[in-house]
Amino acid sequence: MIESFFNKYKKIFAGVFIIGILCAVVPVIVGCGYTYLCEDDFSFEGGAADAADVYGSNVVAAAHKMVEYYNVNQGTYLFNYLIHFIRAYTRGGLPGFHFYMILNAVAFCAALIFLLKILIKDNTASLGASFAIFASVFSMSNTQCGRELFYWYTGGLNYLTELTLGLLAVSLCILYIRKKKVIYLIASAILAFLASGGSLNVVCADLSWLIAVVILKREEFVKDKKIAIPAAVSFVGALINGLAPGNYKRAERDLKEGHSTFFDALRDTFKCIISEDMFLFTSAVFILMLLLAFVIFTIYKVKVLEGKVTVLNLVIVLVGTWFARYFTMFPVCFGYHVDEVINMRTASSYEIVAKFMYFLAVAVLAQFLSEKFEGKTDRIAMGVLAAGVLLALILHSALSEDIKSGMSYVSYNDYKTGALQETYAAREYILASLSLAEKGSDVAVYVRPYRAAESTYGMGLGEGADEWVNRSAAGFYDLNTVTVFYLEE
Repeated sequence: MIESFFNKYKKIFAGVFIIGILCAVVPVIVGCGYTYLCEDDFSFEGGAADAADVYGSNVVAAAHKMVEYYNVNQGTYLFNYLIHFIRAYTRGGLPGFHFYMILNAVAFCAALIFLLKILIKDNTASLGASFAIFASVFSMSNTQCGRELFYWYTGGLNYLTELTLGLLAVSLCILYIRKKKVIYLIASAILAFLASGGSLNVVCADLSWLIAVVILKREEFVKDKKIAIPAAVSFVGALINGLAPGNYKRAERDLKEGHSTFFDALRDTFKCIISEDMFLFTSAVFILMLLLAFVIFTIYKVKVLEGKVTVLNLVIVLVGTWFARYFTMFPVCFGYHVDEVINMRTASSYEIVAKFMYFLAVAVLAQFLSEKFEGKTDRIAMGVLAAGVLLALILHSALSEDIKSGMSYVSYNDYKTGALQETYAAREYILASLSLAEKGSDVAVYVRPYRAAESTYGMGLGEGADEWVNRSAAGFYDLNTVTVFYLEE
């Protein structure tokens, strides 16, 4: 009965899912149009501009800075190059800066939808899965950590860009397996190598997905070994990244007793993913989206894995998704020598990967149960749907608070109240004042009171002229010192 109902009104449900996707995604995209230079952005833009002057060519300058940064700070070769090559603010001012930030966010959303469309042939089911995942990524508790991925230029280049490239690499690898067009294989390998040039936690996630494709397509692998090329290239890139001298120099600067060895990191990672995953399941939105995805996958008979799901494949997926989460967290614990997530960017990137993995596990579980209990899927779907509705009613207040604390709602609310526009106007005024100031002067900027937006990322500039961000901004604008005073009413 429930299957016939959902199939009868397929177009209506597709429309509802599209509206849901837009509600989750559009506020974040709009927020990208109100971003500004902050934190590390000043030092990178300044260093890139200086290098371009020295070498006379932006392409050559970026290559030199990439090698330098690789040796002294971190092995993120793609990020190292792009951050010194793109120079979004220097080249295009704030309009160019916004164009890049919007493009980066849109590319991530498009890559995710592209992958889901490849995995899920039914259009309505694909849209439903997209809605469930986007709601989890943007519209639940702790998704405000995504500010460092979507609203921070440096964070977006080092995390979100490589996550997007990884999604595209997996998509093209799957397309090669299905269609045997070499162009897909070549493109997948190139993207896989590029994706390995970002933050190591994202790199490990991208690599684990490509390895998973090979494992789940092991019968195909026996016939065509080339399907492992993207995973192999990704692994080589990860080695190049991970073995960089800069990684070790950076890690040695922040050693902590009891958290310094490889084995300490193994323990810390285990503790970290348990606490992070437990936190995910305190979210009413996340739980309900998992249940919704299960219902969608069951009703529309979604086959994420071609052929029947064996018990072995189900176990491989359940264990594999755990390892994917584990290896995503490991570089964070090993590099920072911690047993907790200390940065918003690492929290957000881990949680996005973890959510992907949980939805994959649900999809394969739904396919397994549908095949195992063929003819009874209607009852299974009805039971899960009823449980979801009941849970939503019970957790109504918590659900509302969960949504309102999410990145989408906070961005939307800031825009609606005008706080986003006022915050941006204040930041724009600061940047304009610094860019118009006399070279070599001591600049003090006084900012009148304004409504501070909750969704935006901190600029980092304050009253301390000797603070690192202030000195970076002074260097970028060729000033002696920079101080920013935020006046109170």
